[in-house]
Amino acid sequence: MICYDTVGRNSPIWSCASCFSIFHLPCIRKWARSPTSSDLSAPASRNAFEGNWRCPGCQAVQLISADELHYYCFCGQIEEPSLDYYITPHSCGGPCRKLLDRGKNGRCKHHCTMQCHPGPCPPCMALAPPQSCPCGKNTFILKCSEQDKGASTCFQPCGRALDCGRHVCNQLCHEGACNPCEVVVSAKCFCGRQQEGMLCGQLDPPGEMDWSMGVFSCELDCGRVLPCGQHHCLEKCHPGSCGECMLSPSVICTCPCGKKTVAELLGPGVSRRNCTDPVPTCLEACGKLLPCQKHLCQKLCHTGPCPPCEIPVEQKCRCGASARTVACYIAVHKGNNEDKLEDSDKVLFLCDRKCGKKKNCGRHRCSERCCSGANEEVQVEQSDSENSHLCTLPCGKRLRCKQHDCHALCHAGHCPPCLETTFTELSCACGQTAIPPPVPCGTPFPSCQYPCSVPQVCGHEVTHLCHFGDCPPCTVPVAKECVGNHVVLRGVPCGSRDIKCNKLCGKTRQCGLHACARTCHVGPCDVEAETVGQKQISCNQPCGAPRRDCPHTCSAICHPTSACPEIPCKVTVSITCICGRLTAEVPCDSGGPGNHGLSESATMALSRLAVPLQPLEGRQRERVPLGRRKLACDEECAKLEKKRLLADAFSATAPGEVGLGLEGGIVGSEMLMEIARRDPQWVASIEDRFKYLLLGPKNGPGASLRLHVFCALAIEKREAIHLMGERWGLTVTGFGREPRRFVVAHVTTKSKLPARSLFSKGPVLPLAGQARQPPFDPLVDMDPGLVVALLDLPRDADVSTLVLRFGGECELVWLNDRNALAIFSDAARAATALRRVDHSSVYRGAAGMPPPRGSSVLRGGLHATSMAGAKPPLLSKGMQDSNWVEDAWSDEQRSLKQEMGAWQRNALPITTKNPWATLGQVNHQSEGSSSSSKLPLPASSSEAPSIKNRASSAGVVGSKQAAISSSATILQSQTLDGSDDDWEKALEEGGL
Repeated sequence: MICYDTVGRNSPIWSCASCFSIFHLPCIRKWARSPTSSDLSAPASRNAFEGNWRCPGCQAVQLISADELHYYCFCGQIEEPSLDYYITPHSCGGPCRKLLDRGKNGRCKHHCTMQCHPGPCPPCMALAPPQSCPCGKNTFILKCSEQDKGASTCFQPCGRALDCGRHVCNQLCHEGACNPCEVVVSAKCFCGRQQEGMLCGQLDPPGEMDWSMGVFSCELDCGRVLPCGQHHCLEKCHPGSCGECMLSPSVICTCPCGKKTVAELLGPGVSRRNCTDPVPTCLEACGKLLPCQKHLCQKLCHTGPCPPCEIPVEQKCRCGASARTVACYIAVHKGNNEDKLEDSDKVLFLCDRKCGKKKNCGRHRCSERCCSGANEEVQVEQSDSENSHLCTLPCGKRLRCKQHDCHALCHAGHCPPCLETTFTELSCACGQTAIPPPVPCGTPFPSCQYPCSVPQVCGHEVTHLCHFGDCPPCTVPVAKECVGNHVVLRGVPCGSRDIKCNKLCGKTRQCGLHACARTCHVGPCDVEAETVGQKQISCNQPCGAPRRDCPHTCSAICHPTSACPEIPCKVTVSITCICGRLTAEVPCDSGGPGNHGLSESATMALSRLAVPLQPLEGRQRERVPLGRRKLACDEECAKLEKKRLLADAFSATAPGEVGLGLEGGIVGSEMLMEIARRDPQWVASIEDRFKYLLLGPKNGPGASLRLHVFCALAIEKREAIHLMGERWGLTVTGFGREPRRFVVAHVTTKSKLPARSLFSKGPVLPLAGQARQPPFDPLVDMDPGLVVALLDLPRDADVSTLVLRFGGECELVWLNDRNALAIFSDAARAATALRRVDHSSVYRGAAGMPPPRGSSVLRGGLHATSMAGAKPPLLSKGMQDSNWVEDAWSDEQRSLKQEMGAWQRNALPITTKNPWATLGQVNHQSEGSSSSSKLPLPASSSEAPSIKNRASSAGVVGSKQAAISSSATILQSQTLDGSDDDWEKALEEGGL
């Protein structure tokens, strides 16, 4: 207990005299000196704080110091006994001689005769002196160790005389005193008027009695005739004679007040002869103490009892809050308690004041009228049993066992523990661990160390212990899919439910137009997942549909059953002056009912402008919104414009422009300068695409909006494209979300050529129409197979097919009210949209088509064969298969062929309406809108197999970009003859 070493034969030991535990002598000395073993409640005889320690085995206090502990044998006769292998270790080998009876009675005087031994001595087996039974009729001889148990009875009637002295004990021979006499006797009272049956043990005195004289008092008036023969005894029923008459002349010697004798009042020679003679009275005041015990009788000396006290006194109510003046005999004193009323003439005075004090439980308040507990003086005199504020309601609280209620009176503090006990075994859930009866109420179930016996639902091995109730979830790590079916998470506990990822839900809302923007969640995306009849319900998300009059989106709450509201656009935009030096933030203000005049927000913003707007001419003043207006240039703008013209004329750097290695740079474009120094080839490729947008061919369908889509780039490169677009006057807009955010650049009416290239040693910009189309670069350009163009849309065009069928697979980019792009992540789905969506066309950017497998494309241009003027056959075929027409902006015949796509030659024109009402009334229709008419194009049936064979001979595409482009080319080639309209089947036949 204080060490873990084995006690050997040669080890000095110490044995406790109480529990007989054996310890090493050094260990027990160390324990006796430690502070943790001390017991200050039992000080030692020598030193109150030294020889005072507890035995480690039985915690018995040892009144001996550590220094006085020595090595003795078990009997304590020999110190340091010698080692002998033939006897018990640590034994002296002699007789024990310990006193066998260590009890308090001291009956056994024998000693232990065994050899010196450890542990307690056996009980004494010697015979004790003879003992008689309790009644004394028989004698028994017992062992010495059995004397404490008492002698056995003889099982005969006791026969001893009872305390009444009149009967004997009829019980069997027993120990202890006999019970009181329970014999019922018939007894009468002293006056003889009542007779009752009473227990003999209750009658006094003990011994023989004269039953005819009566044995108890009936508490009634005696009523027996006195010896005078004229009066009756007025005392209560009493034993013995009644005594002499109280009016006898020998008893009455004075007047009733006791101030004068009868002889003085009657005169000499006159006396009272019998008890019937009147008692003379004097002429003085009575002076006796009245029953009120406060006043004296003021009437003249009189016979009989004194009249009630009529002295007026102040009587307080029971609670002591009110008082009144009444006759003394009516007033009630000493606590104003009903129990103190002795006469019916005395009336208890009660006021109407409610007590309101808390009772002894501290929970309830006293509602008694004129409560005596409110009077502090009376409350001091009352005992606990008479306390009027003792709450007599039952407690009724739930005990700690949670099964029974407290039946005691309402009290303060905690309820006592539950005293209920069950005599059934309390076992665990599996039954292998149990607590035997009796079990106190509230005992918790035993803790079982065996595994749970209930098998897991999932089939894994049980890993938790026995328990009650439902099993905890399984903790075995497994792979599970999130609730939104987005990703599969690994290492998730098997029992986990409702696993959520950090991706957006993306499910279609109840409106049928929007995707759920919440993070992966449980349950339906909408509270009301049903539709009212056949009508769609709003999803309460922002509409997001492109507006008809501006590039912004509708900010109203989703309204699937109605058109977007005709209200002015409130999006804040920046307007500048013509030179771009002055800027201001104003609301867009496009749209609205009638589209005439400015709205209230636009009028307020106009009043806060620091500079005026550029004036408009003619009827444009009523139709141009505030977001498309220009600020009027001031004198400083004119000075800067003049300096720039002079600098362009003399080929110098204009003041305020940065020229460190760059010419014509933009003010503050330090990031553009850094990218130009770090990656000049990438900057040159961006300039080549801008150059081709401005100087390339301008004929062909869709030429009214020349654009180019760049691939997903880093944020610094996107900002560089924005800065370069400002230099070229192009509109550059970012779309998408990180990390797939991309930019789209398109030509506007304000686009112009810069004076020179960004690089000082670069070539001079060619004239219009002489720019060469740059080759496709996957690090710069978006794959054309992923882009579906919706250009020059007519006013009655409908894009609901694209939104409803491909809404979750593409991103719809609106460039203006008549031109849009659909960016896909899968080339196969893009090819399907190209066939299914009305008014769709092939996207043609500023870069060439991506080369198929087997062609080598350099960063700066095509292969040497293509540079010499010969077009690679695979590249040409890839351009033919994808319906791409080289120099389509200048070749009218090929533009007509492009308009009549081979995959649409069998498609019928479908006329639908725009549900978002984003396509407004257009006064004139662009010539390029004829590309959506889908005119049929005759094609030979033998051309499709040849194209299919050439495409399949390219083999497996090596890179991801080439695979996407090739899949789009194969899909288009499969549909040239109109015999295969399934893109999945086309992919399988194409070998992808």
